[in-house]
Amino acid sequence: MARYSPLVIDHFDRPRNSGRLPAAPDVIEASAGSVAQGTSFHLSARLSGESIMAMQFEAYGCPHCIAAASWTTEHLVGSPIEALARWDWRPVAQALEIPAEKRGRMLILQDAVKCLAEIGLQPP
Repeated sequence: MARYSPLVIDHFDRPRNSGRLPAAPDVIEASAGSVAQGTSFHLSARLSGESIMAMQFEAYGCPHCIAAASWTTEHLVGSPIEALARWDWRPVAQALEIPAEKRGRMLILQDAVKCLAEIGLQPP
C-alpha cells in the first residue's frame, strides 16, 4: 500500500483551488498530460497586471498529483506571471515528500505551469 505524507493527505482530502475559473479576458488556461496515460493537469489563472490573482486546477491521477496541483496553485497565487516561467517541480516534490517513482508526474505538472507562463507572457 502506498504511503502518503500528512501534507499529501491534507491536500488530497481538502484540495485548494479545485475547478476551473470561468472564461474571461483576464483568465488564461493551459493543460499537459492525458487521462489515457494516467496523469493530466489543467490550470487556469486570473491575471491582474503582471500578477496572478487566482488559480484553479483540474487534475487526473494519483493522490500525489491532486495534492501537488493543490499545493502549487496555493503557492503561486500572488506571484508575478514571470514566476510561472521559472517554476520547478522540485519544491513541491520535497514539500509533499513525493517518492522518486512518482516524480515523473511532477514534470507533467511543470509542463502545464510552463504552458501557462507562455500564454500569460504573450503581449496582449
